[in-house]
Amino acid sequence: MTNPPKRHQAMLKSICEKLANSRFGIAAMCLLTYLGGFIFPVPSDIMLPPMIIGRPDRWKPLMIACVLCSVAGACSAYLLGFAFAGELATWAQSVNLEEINQATTLMAEYGPPILFIAAFAPIPFKTLALAAGAGAMPLAAFLPAVVLGRAIRFYVISKVTLQGLKWINN
Repeated sequence: MTNPPKRHQAMLKSICEKLANSRFGIAAMCLLTYLGGFIFPVPSDIMLPPMIIGRPDRWKPLMIACVLCSVAGACSAYLLGFAFAGELATWAQSVNLEEINQATTLMAEYGPPILFIAAFAPIPFKTLALAAGAGAMPLAAFLPAVVLGRAIRFYVISKVTLQGLKWINN
């Protein structure tokens, strides 16, 4: 595979640098990551690579910000599930929402291991976090699974992005 033309590389790097250095770049990434943890339908991973491309020297703080904001979003989903467990179950059954029903079943059967896998893998994590709250999973089991899964996910995304930068710049 050949490298992209140098002018395209320069243009992409310029856009990413502007985003990473803008007043609202990190705040926008954090907000998107937080909302992606419980309501936003687009994966929060979309902003981390451009931010790292723009500021590769800041990959660790950017990754940590994504982990913290994603965990906060997952905790919000958990709290919503916990607070509205009865209403959620009634609503899911009335509209035959299979995703919620499957998530509830998975959480009841497997608990923290499935939550860890969902936190790391590209599957509907927010639905499982909501189901964990609805099922009253203990926070002592919920938080480690979420933190570890999200930390691994964002670490891998960061390292793949940095490796991609090395490949492009060679």
